[in-house]
Amino acid sequence: MDRRRRTLLKAIGGSTALATLAGCVTTEEEPDGAGQDDETDPDGEADSDDEAATGQAMMWVDMLEAEEDDLEDYIAEFEAETGHVIDKEAPGGELDEQLETAIPAGDGPDSWVWAHDWVGRFAVREEPPFLYDATDDIDVDLDAYTGAARDAVQFDGGLYGLPFASETVTLFYNEDMVSEPPETFDEMVEIMNDYHDPAAGEYGLSYPATDPYFASGFLQAYGGDLYDEGAHEVGVDSDEVKQGLEALETLFDYIPADPSYESQIVAFADGLAPFAINGPWELGNLVEEIDNLGVTALPTVDGNHPRTFSGVQMFYFSSMLADGDQSTVDAITDFVEWYTTNEEVVSNNADHHGYIPVLEELVEGNDLPANVQAFAQQVDHGVPMPTHPNMDSVWIPVEEALSRVFDDEQDRDAALDQAAEEIREQI
Repeated sequence: MDRRRRTLLKAIGGSTALATLAGCVTTEEEPDGAGQDDETDPDGEADSDDEAATGQAMMWVDMLEAEEDDLEDYIAEFEAETGHVIDKEAPGGELDEQLETAIPAGDGPDSWVWAHDWVGRFAVREEPPFLYDATDDIDVDLDAYTGAARDAVQFDGGLYGLPFASETVTLFYNEDMVSEPPETFDEMVEIMNDYHDPAAGEYGLSYPATDPYFASGFLQAYGGDLYDEGAHEVGVDSDEVKQGLEALETLFDYIPADPSYESQIVAFADGLAPFAINGPWELGNLVEEIDNLGVTALPTVDGNHPRTFSGVQMFYFSSMLADGDQSTVDAITDFVEWYTTNEEVVSNNADHHGYIPVLEELVEGNDLPANVQAFAQQVDHGVPMPTHPNMDSVWIPVEEALSRVFDDEQDRDAALDQAAEEIREQI
C-alpha cells in the first residue's frame, strides 16, 4: 500500500474490530540434551537453559485499528506456543521516514509490515543496508505462496520478507441500484448514465481516478505499462497507455468534481452513486454503510481486462537482524513463517479484513468469501507494482498529468508526453 493512501485511510478510520483466534502451531520436539548447559547441579541433573530456545524481536506496524487488534491476538497465540516474544510498535510517523532515521542510528525494527513496492528501493541500499537476506534462515517452502507473491518478496536473488496478502482495486456496486454487475465498459456507462445527476448531488461513479494506483487498470488495459520493469523502460507515453487514458477520461465525466479519496468514497457510501472503484481495505466500512454491497472484477474495455496494479503485503526483514542475536532472527522468522502459512489465520483475515490470500492452497480452493474472491479474480487480471527503484519516479508525474487532464488544462497525449519526459529526466 502506498504511503499516500495509507495516510488517507488512517484519517478516515478502519473497519470494526473483530476478535479472531489464530490457529495452532506445532513445534518440533528437541532431541535429548538440547537446550541444556554442560554444567550439572549437585544431584547430577543438567540445568535447562530456556533462554537459548527463545528470542525477542521488534516489529513496526502501521495498520488500521481492527487489523492491529487481530494481529495482537495472533502474536499472543504464537508467543504462548513458542516462548518467543514479539514486540509490536507503531512507527510514530510516516513509516519510510521513520526507517530512514532509525536504521542508520541502529534503532530500527527487526521487521515491518508494508507492501512489496519498497523491496527494490531498499535492497539496493548499501550504506547503510536496509534489508536482511533471510534465504538461509527460512524453512518454509516458497512454493506455498502464489507465484506473484514469491516474486514480490525477492530481489536480485535475495529473500527480503514473506508475503501474507495481496490487494488491488476493483468494482463495488450497490445491489439496490444495480441488479446485475456490468461485464463490459459500455454496460457500465449505460448504468452510470441512469444515475448521474451532479445538480442533485448524485453521480455515476465514486473513484479517485487521478491517483495512478487507482487509475492503473484502465491506463494499462490495452497492454501498455507505466513502467516496464523487465526492460527498464518508461511506457507512460506509449500509444497503448494513451488509449487507456481515453477510456479513463470517460469515467472522469461521472465522478464528483473533487477527485480526492475522501470526497469520492463518501459519495458511494452515502448511496449517491451506484459504483465505486476501490480496494479491499474499504470492505469493512462499506458493508456497514451499504445494505446490499456487491463486488466484481472490473468490466472489460474493448475485450481487454483492466490491468490494475496489485500490491503484496509482506513482513520485511530488516538489516538490524544482521548484527542481532540468532535468537532474534529465529523469533521473527519463526513468527513470519507461522503467520503467513497458518490457514486459519489467513482465512480469518480474509473473512474479517478482506485480505486477499496468497497462500496457494487457499487460493486454489473455493472457500473464500464472495467479495474476497472477486478481488482475487481482479488480482489475476492485474500486474504487480514494479519494485525497481525507478518506479519511485513514476508516481508523481503521472498523478500530475492525470490531474491536468481531469481539470481540462491539457489534452491526454500532451499530458502523458510531459509526464514521460519528467520521469526520464529523474531516472
